[in-house]
Amino acid sequence: MDRSRFFLCIALIALAEAAVFGAALVAGYDNLAELSFYVALLLMFVCRQRVKGVLWDERLERLDEQVALKTLRVALFLMLFFGAGFVVSGLLLQLERAVNDGFFLLSLSGGIILLYLIFWILAMKPYWSEGEDE
Repeated sequence: MDRSRFFLCIALIALAEAAVFGAALVAGYDNLAELSFYVALLLMFVCRQRVKGVLWDERLERLDEQVALKTLRVALFLMLFFGAGFVVSGLLLQLERAVNDGFFLLSLSGGIILLYLIFWILAMKPYWSEGEDE
């Protein structure tokens, strides 16, 4: 797959994910919305692995890693903050929908952390045998 196909693939996955995610939330299927998010991330990862040739040089790769890590931190902070806020305020005000939304945000953030760790382990796997202590 070349670069133009890769970017087209990512754009189509993002559009399909936005449609499925929005439709699932409107219909009240929170679990389907969460599952579709993980499937879209997995499809993007598979598309990236199938690219032949160079997409980025080393400088852009490092910058991309820094931006991705900062974005992940901000998104997780917001999800955890609002998730905990919805749960606490929903429990205090006895609002079932707020509690459910809070637990959904908390489970989504937990899933993102798990997915991040899995991808990190997969990326580090080739380097496990190097530099063993004697």
